[in-house]
Amino acid sequence: PATYFAAISNLANAVMFSGLGEQLIFSPYERDDWLRRSGYVSRPPMPDMGIIGPIFAASKPVFAMTPDFSTPSTLRWKTDSFDQTLDPGAQAWTLLKISSPQFHLQFHELPENKIAALMMLPQARMQATVLNDRLRNGAGLLAALSPDGKYMAPKARDQAAVLWASSSLILAGSSKNTDYWHKAYGDLTNADEYRPLANAAYAGVRKMPGDNPADRGIAIQALGRYALTLSDKAKQQEVTALISRLADTLVKDGASSLEDISLGIYGLIEAGRVLNDAQYAKIASERFNSVLLPLWDDGAGVFLSNGTADYTPTTVGAVIAALNAIRWYGEGENATRAALLYPQFFENAIVRSGLLQGSPIALVSKKYLEEQPAANFAHPLLKDAEDTGMAPVFASRVVYSQGKWTVTDTSFQTSSAMFLANMLALKSDGVADTFLPDDLLANLR
Repeated sequence: PATYFAAISNLANAVMFSGLGEQLIFSPYERDDWLRRSGYVSRPPMPDMGIIGPIFAASKPVFAMTPDFSTPSTLRWKTDSFDQTLDPGAQAWTLLKISSPQFHLQFHELPENKIAALMMLPQARMQATVLNDRLRNGAGLLAALSPDGKYMAPKARDQAAVLWASSSLILAGSSKNTDYWHKAYGDLTNADEYRPLANAAYAGVRKMPGDNPADRGIAIQALGRYALTLSDKAKQQEVTALISRLADTLVKDGASSLEDISLGIYGLIEAGRVLNDAQYAKIASERFNSVLLPLWDDGAGVFLSNGTADYTPTTVGAVIAALNAIRWYGEGENATRAALLYPQFFENAIVRSGLLQGSPIALVSKKYLEEQPAANFAHPLLKDAEDTGMAPVFASRVVYSQGKWTVTDTSFQTSSAMFLANMLALKSDGVADTFLPDDLLANLR
């Protein structure tokens, strides 16, 4: 639960409270539909919230006034530090978290939790529209758009992130599941509307598959997700052939950075699952044992290089992905070791490091706090936002040196923060959103 609420604190503060983006206008008719689907029989007052559609690239997460989580209008951030760049990665990783079914279906027994999830649905639609209509450059590649209207150089990882997110949106809208969340996506989105975006992102991945192991690992997951949206078997085979080529490259990669090592492990595990080839998982497990584990430091409770660590949310998210891959899909002693390291790494790299800059406890419904201790949802060391004056979101950089942690950049970098929020996935009913679902993978074999 602590990982879930760390993730939801970043998502909710960014897209519901902060105002860090372009304002979203939604229909009162759709609002009433959310209420109905959430179980309300009468219309409650809608709180004044800083709900956005397209999200900006970065900001200092400083509240503009004294925060009170019972009054969402007090949770807006100061606007003077907003970087109004529209970054494809920021839209994509946010869209992915919004459209992640297992994430939204956990801790959602209560009407107020359900409506919060459904209120994000038009945000997902708008982010997909912005990606397709405004963030494709003249060559059709996904590229950041500066506030003065100029495209920046396209990045390989952005192509893969958009492919992953748009494919997940298609799968959410076309699912046969009958829970309230999937029903809403089926009724209130048209999955086919997002296929042009997914196809464009796929073309981008083919053109820019990534020149490092980390990008290739993310591309493998994105391509696997895209393949699941296709009914054309020949096209599926084309996509899985690209996955095979990327995985073979990963096998040969001599990764050196923590991010490359970790996302390489993650990519190999997923390639093995897509291609039904145990050899990739074996190589991933060997790499975990021989390359990643030697970097572990018991005293610091994190992975170090020469006694130090320089972590961004992306670095931490990469390690989380690798640990989850091995503890859930690895075998034997490696799986056991990864399961033991995971909570230690979470507590030290995210909590004790200062990466999570406040407690998400205010977002936990009272009913859950009656059923479980508060420490299950938020580490007691984390400070309340009322005391810090900052939103409980991820900082951009923390450093471990000479036995202590220092937060060196308190800014909120949307793409990096939301990447980590996506990697912090619980495995519920045997499914975690950052891994390809077994029931759909059977269609590729």
